[in-house]
Amino acid sequence: MNTELNFPRRLLAGLTALALLLMLALPVWAEGEETEKLPVSINSVEDLLQLVADCRLDSWSEDRTVDLNTDLDLTGVDFAGIPTFSGTFDGNSHTISGLSLVDDGSVTGFFRYIQADGVVHDLTIRGRSMPSGSRTTVGGIVGSNAGTLINCRFEGVASGASIVGGIAGTNLSSGTINNCTTTGSVYGAHFIGGIVGENHGVVINCGNDANVNTTVDQNEVDLSELTLNDLIGTENAADITDIGGIAGTSSGVVRACLNHGTVGYLHIGYNIGGIVGSQTGYVEGCVNYGPVYARKEGGGIVGQMEPSSTLLYSQDTLQELGGELETLQTLVNRACDDASAAGSSLSNQLNDLQSRITGARNAVDTLLDQTKNGVSLSTQTIKTDLSALINGSLSGSENNQGNQHWDLDATIPTPTPTPLPDDDTPVETPTPEEPSQPDPPATPAPAPAPDPVVPEPEVPAETQPNTSTEADYSTDTQAMDETGRVVHGQPDLSIDINHNGSGSLDASAVAGADGSLSLTIPSIAVDSDRITAAKNDLSGSLTSITDTVSGLSSDTNNNLQALINDIRAITAQMNKIGQTLSGASQNVTTDTDDLINDVSDEDTEEDVEGKVTNCINEGNVNADINAGGITGAMARENDLDPEDDFTIDGSQSLNFTFKSRVVVRDCTNYGTVTAKKENAGGIVGSMEMGSAISCYGFGAVDAEDAKCVGGVAGSSKSIVRESGAKCRLSGSKQVGGIVGSGKTVENCRAMVVIDTATEQMGAIAGYVEDPLGGDVTGNTFVDEGSSGIDGVSYAGIAEPMSYDDFLAQGDVPLAFSNLTLRFMDGDTLVAQCDVPYGGSLADKDVPVVPAKEGSYGEWDTTDFSSITFDMTINAEYSQMNTTRESSAERDGRAILLVEGTFATTEALDLTESSDAPAAVGSHLESWSFDIDGDTSHTMRYLAPDGPDNVEVYLQTADGWQKVDTTVDGSYLKFTAPAGTTGLAAFRLPESKVPLIAVCAGGAAALILVLALIHKKRKARKAKKAVKKAEAEAKE
Repeated sequence: MNTELNFPRRLLAGLTALALLLMLALPVWAEGEETEKLPVSINSVEDLLQLVADCRLDSWSEDRTVDLNTDLDLTGVDFAGIPTFSGTFDGNSHTISGLSLVDDGSVTGFFRYIQADGVVHDLTIRGRSMPSGSRTTVGGIVGSNAGTLINCRFEGVASGASIVGGIAGTNLSSGTINNCTTTGSVYGAHFIGGIVGENHGVVINCGNDANVNTTVDQNEVDLSELTLNDLIGTENAADITDIGGIAGTSSGVVRACLNHGTVGYLHIGYNIGGIVGSQTGYVEGCVNYGPVYARKEGGGIVGQMEPSSTLLYSQDTLQELGGELETLQTLVNRACDDASAAGSSLSNQLNDLQSRITGARNAVDTLLDQTKNGVSLSTQTIKTDLSALINGSLSGSENNQGNQHWDLDATIPTPTPTPLPDDDTPVETPTPEEPSQPDPPATPAPAPAPDPVVPEPEVPAETQPNTSTEADYSTDTQAMDETGRVVHGQPDLSIDINHNGSGSLDASAVAGADGSLSLTIPSIAVDSDRITAAKNDLSGSLTSITDTVSGLSSDTNNNLQALINDIRAITAQMNKIGQTLSGASQNVTTDTDDLINDVSDEDTEEDVEGKVTNCINEGNVNADINAGGITGAMARENDLDPEDDFTIDGSQSLNFTFKSRVVVRDCTNYGTVTAKKENAGGIVGSMEMGSAISCYGFGAVDAEDAKCVGGVAGSSKSIVRESGAKCRLSGSKQVGGIVGSGKTVENCRAMVVIDTATEQMGAIAGYVEDPLGGDVTGNTFVDEGSSGIDGVSYAGIAEPMSYDDFLAQGDVPLAFSNLTLRFMDGDTLVAQCDVPYGGSLADKDVPVVPAKEGSYGEWDTTDFSSITFDMTINAEYSQMNTTRESSAERDGRAILLVEGTFATTEALDLTESSDAPAAVGSHLESWSFDIDGDTSHTMRYLAPDGPDNVEVYLQTADGWQKVDTTVDGSYLKFTAPAGTTGLAAFRLPESKVPLIAVCAGGAAALILVLALIHKKRKARKAKKAVKKAEAEAKE
């Protein structure tokens, strides 16, 4: 063979093969290269439906931007929500209306899932999110949120069985909801919030104007729809639980939020709050104006505060904890299988334990992600300036005269501020969270607030608030007037503060110069709040896991040996987790009292776990049991008995210690608190544990039939310190200015009036087990004749002082140095006047009662002399009186009756007068009187000796005028022109008509007689003539 000739051929063949290989490889290389995804524009409904189809794949939207370029109407469109989204959706301030999500299912919203990297901003959704079927995890914007929502708004109705919010059903630990608003109606059975049903992440600078569970129909529970989570995770699955104006339940962060919606319905529901229903997380800088109604645990800010466990974190500890939790998850899964196979009663508890472990693992992942990004997990506390949310300018509108908040610190001129799936319907599993969370983009300019399209639900007449549906939740500066009081200016949010349960938003609010909302949360706050949310969520989950395992360990009798072994393994694994958290393998204790240590009173302003701080409540709170101006109860929840709460001290089966804390601090209440049975407090209804620090109650506590009524706490088994009350109190027994029934009360100030109480009452406490035992100390009160504790005052413990000495203590808030008279027309402040202690209000300074058509009004109090306490004066209205009777009577009947419309029921005063016109007849009488009004009136006059021959003259601005009268029974009836001030009556002389008639009759009779005589004479003459003629004829 000629190799020289074959070589070129072989070379050519080789090159050809190489070229073919390169051609085949190029597409593979091209596919492997990262290419930037093109943005998507939504210009029509069809474009939106295409987005729905694309987003069925969870990765399609990653790193992709979607722009909404026009308003869309989904009326009649088959739209079931965007399945999952992890990119950036820019609403560009457009509105999507006509949303109607009513099919069977759960995890329902315009977006079903938003993943951890997903960002949605500047979007308004109008319509209804009201699925049927399992209907859990329902939101107007998103069902389940692990990403970021900014400047979003929902207008309409959101309803479901559980976990329902106007914006989001659930907000996971990586989720942030920022500057979002809701209007319309939100309702369901469990975990229902105006913004979010269940919050594990961050909710910041949001506002709710929707009414939440406000009608009887919205507070009914379909027992056939109860889920396992409802049965083991709520206080009472057969009733309404965990309802809030912002969040139904929260283990995360809720900051700088405002609620105007009514929350709850009279005598129905547990854990009902103006901001959050129940919480173990951090609530800061929030204001509530909406009225709150509950059966039990009703609070102006939080319904029930449950304790959070204080744990220290490092990256190494978190990594180890994550591994131990994974092991625990495996053990619990095995136990669930064994329990299910054995038909064990523990099955429900184990299933609950599964979900709690999953939550703990998610929180660990979030914290680990933050440490990977170099973010410190140490506490970073940022307080919201509440002047951003309140307006008290003295130069306000006519209906906002004198509105103001008082500075709580005498030395600082700013506020202290800081049901449910069917058995055969599977519940859909949320998309797993992404491990990281990008920083949100700069807040775009908000869209002009659109007009709501869904009417607010009807609320009973006695509970219907006077609220507006438009709001900008933003900030402003503040100033002081000449008296040193803080005057909160608020161009972005004008609120009429009534201190009586209502407020209204000014729709003409002005945004910042660049069009953005101006409430400034420092840039570190979102990351800090995200860390806080994850820490609190993890702490809450671990505490719940501990409690559940404790129950499992004591309930293994009568179960199969395999299941008993599973429980033992779970308990042993929990001990390992405890050792991981404590950092000590030998941390073993047998004392149950040492397992959970309440460290609430060690709280500092930097602590953020299990805490409500820097909040204000203006709304009225009404609950049968445990009603508080800030929170209804501070206690562990007893899931088995909705009418009782208790504190779990731990279990000998667990070899580690939790530091438990629940704190309410720097909070103020102005709303009226009402309880029917027991435990009503200006700040807290019932304190089973925790601490109330630097809190002030200025709203009345009106619980006439209830026991345990206090200006700060109704019933306290824990600590109240550096707090105060300036309010009126009423209860049956154990009524106190600071606590009704208390344990530890330190350095508190009281200036109270106890209107009603039958026994155990005092300006500091109604009842304390041992006033001299050292737990009660340093408390003072203004001496108005009452005693400190149950009829006895104690020097240095519960000490009376004169008003001047009380103020001279130096630590008394400015609110105590002024007495305020507030004139109210329902929920509207008519006027507000300040008077010095012991001073008076002149009659000329008392405002006029506002006029109402068909009614007349009066103030319920008219004595404004020697004022020694704040007063609220209410306008009382009665139907206009249609008849006024004179006080002067004749024969038991009023002399004068006046018909018309009169703003009084008082008798008409008649004054005898000698003034009378020149008239024919005899003068009977004259009366002068004063009739209000500038219209004519119908009058009836009762003349002496009857109405016959009586003429009536009326005195007007034009002088005396004779009026036409008609007889109406015994009265003369006539019309009096406007301005009539007097009446004169005359009886005419005896009439000549009867004599003339007699004479005429006599004359007629005489004529008749004469005629008869003449006729007879004529007849005689005729007869004589006949006789004469006959005689002459004979002759």
